Amino acid sequence: MKITDLEILECDAGWRNYSFVKISTDEGLVGWSEFNEGFGSPGIGTVIQQLAGTLIGQPLPGLNRFFADVYARTRPAAGGVVAEGIAAIENALLDLHAKRLNVPCYELLGGKVRDRLRVYWSHCPAWRINHPSYYGPQISDLDGVRAIGGEARERGFDALKTNLFLFEQGSARAWRPGFSAPFYPELNIDRTVIRNMLDTIEALRAGAGADMDILIDVNFHAKTDGYLKLLRALSDVDLFWVELDTYRPEALAHIRRQAGQTISSCETLCGGREFLPFFQQQAVDVAIVDVIWNGAWQSMKIADLADVHEVNIAPHNFYGHLATMMSAHVACAVPNFCIMETDIDRLEWDAEIFTHVPEYRDGHLVMPDRPGWGTEPVESEIRARPPKRGGGLMQPRKS
Repeated sequence: MKITDLEILECDAGWRNYSFVKISTDEGLVGWSEFNEGFGSPGIGTVIQQLAGTLIGQPLPGLNRFFADVYARTRPAAGGVVAEGIAAIENALLDLHAKRLNVPCYELLGGKVRDRLRVYWSHCPAWRINHPSYYGPQISDLDGVRAIGGEARERGFDALKTNLFLFEQGSARAWRPGFSAPFYPELNIDRTVIRNMLDTIEALRAGAGADMDILIDVNFHAKTDGYLKLLRALSDVDLFWVELDTYRPEALAHIRRQAGQTISSCETLCGGREFLPFFQQQAVDVAIVDVIWNGAWQSMKIADLADVHEVNIAPHNFYGHLATMMSAHVACAVPNFCIMETDIDRLEWDAEIFTHVPEYRDGHLVMPDRPGWGTEPVESEIRARPPKRGGGLMQPRKS
């Protein structure tokens, strides 16, 4: 089997774009993957296009051979956007190998350990606050937060995750200074942020009930002293975890030792070399692994590395339905799985642009046994929705 073409397809996904790699072969089989340039990673498509020349006209390579070859070719600039471009191709190659054998991708990752994956409803209530024109009903106050907590419970979920928000004069806005929204490079934490964080969690708990696991994500929105202020304020709050990011494993280890809460992190890391210092420093309770950024094959190696250090992993997943299934194939195959992120608020047309959508039952994603990832983009629907300029974190700043 030889590779005849590698193509990038993109479509409008509301406030961002969905991006896909399509690899075609001379035997008619097609491999797909999803990637994302909107989460601080502009330029992945260029990397993919440059690396395509190493594949077109060549036999379908094994994943270890492919990675070793293109890693060596890009070694001077390894990591970051280059790593994400490699991962996007690697994931499409894995889909091809699985379809060639007529098996699900998880069979090539060692086989299933579990048939169902516990998930948490991510960006609850974030999408309805940040993007009300795409996800409704709009949430502008704590009553709306309380209501979505109740909705999560009624729909059978037993875990949800929130972010940081400020509720002021009948409106709500996200607090995301680590992502320049607002532009506030000091990343200081004051009493207003802390009060609003506690109010948000209290409202979710009131709506969701005592049996709901609540997670909170503070991303890169503080520095070490600010994270410690937040964690002290949360010392008596019943949370599943506090998710935070910092560049220094030593700083995260220092935070974890004083936290009093379960600490998750690492969602923006690429490759085992970047994860290893965080494991060696015992900096995290749960390691978040982005299968889209790392590739499923490399993600399995990162999960093994975490397992050696007595750490469980949780896939980072807030993209389209194909990405959800890519993450799920890794999650079902690793022994050291904790929980998986998923977005339940979806665009009206999400179901139209994929052949199958994830099946959720009692707060769990049910693994299908279809070949490859178990879903793929519908080309006609993708091409009917041209991508917008920018999107994600690259959107123009509002005046």
